[in-house]
Amino acid sequence: MSACWCGSDHFIPFNQDYQVCSACQTLVYTKEFSPDDFIVKNDDTDFYGKNYWMRHQQESFGYSDFETRVTADLTERNLFWLNALLQHLLPPGKLLELGCAHGSFVALLNQAGFDAKGLEMSPSIVEFARRTFGIEVLEGPVENHPIPEGSLDAIALMDVIEHLPDPVATMAHCLKLLKPEGMLLIQTPQYQSDMIHEELIQEHHAFLEQLKPDEHLYLFSRESIKAFFKRLGAEYMQFLPAIYEKYDMFLAVSRLPLKGFSESDIKESLHESPSSRLVGALLEMDKMRNGLLERLQDSEADRLARLRQLQVCEADRSSRFEQIQSLTGQLEASEIDRLARFEQIQDLTQMVKKSEAEREKLVLELGALRDDINRLLNRRYLRRLARSAGFDEVDRLVARLELSRE
Repeated sequence: MSACWCGSDHFIPFNQDYQVCSACQTLVYTKEFSPDDFIVKNDDTDFYGKNYWMRHQQESFGYSDFETRVTADLTERNLFWLNALLQHLLPPGKLLELGCAHGSFVALLNQAGFDAKGLEMSPSIVEFARRTFGIEVLEGPVENHPIPEGSLDAIALMDVIEHLPDPVATMAHCLKLLKPEGMLLIQTPQYQSDMIHEELIQEHHAFLEQLKPDEHLYLFSRESIKAFFKRLGAEYMQFLPAIYEKYDMFLAVSRLPLKGFSESDIKESLHESPSSRLVGALLEMDKMRNGLLERLQDSEADRLARLRQLQVCEADRSSRFEQIQSLTGQLEASEIDRLARFEQIQDLTQMVKKSEAEREKLVLELGALRDDINRLLNRRYLRRLARSAGFDEVDRLVARLELSRE
């Protein structure tokens, strides 16, 4: 693709398949293709033929099989879309759904009191929708059908506009088919201008599922889709809550201000026929289900918050238990050390007592020895005195003898 829908040929690389238009911020599949590639001439081999629905979506994206999706879409998607539509358009009215697939939404619209038709590219899928729901389904591009201009109240495009090889031409044609106050109801993936492919991969972002080369040719941002329809003269736009809000946007578009209807207006409009009453009951049940889901989500959020608190408390308890175990281990080690020291003290006490006994015995032995020594010394002293006294007597005798000689 050499240029964006807006005419700009200045692109900023996004990944190997897509680039961002620097002028309008649309994510564009820039590989070469021909608009004829998206027309089904051979239902068995062409891209949007029956194999696209029966095999490709299951094998490439893990979707449920086509038969299963009929029932699932009635309860999960169709009631959601109908509720959004009724806020701006009440039956009766003429509607067309481009890319109606198995046709369940068209069937529900008819049951609600609208005059609705579908359109699909594959002859096999057209026949499936006609047979399954008994609805009118057109085959091939919308530009090929003689629908009077200004005859439709609404056109629904659920996951379609991103597939269009020339969205400007197709949407300009669709706006011509609408009454002046008619509206487009669109669900499409929402590209956000601050998205970076590598970061989306790191975050495992849900938008990555919408990068489908050869299928999703234009992935609009809110800003670029506003510019897109403003260029086509449809300036009135309201963004609605999307059923797949993680990666989609959902919007109503018109050339005139959109109407708004209250819940009582919607209920009254659905009392016109037995089938519309049943649809009204289904919408009430869906509303109750959504309320229960919200309560369940709130309860689950509260449960998770309490679980996180419990986990924090459990982590604190585990930490305190580990501290207690550590302190218990330290106390046990301290007690073992205390017992060992007590044993050492007992051993030392015994040694002291034994040493004291030995000291007392030694003191006694030393006292006896001292007494023995004292006795011995006394004896020697006495002997010495005796000897000393004897010498004195001899000296006296000698002196006497010498005097007598004189």
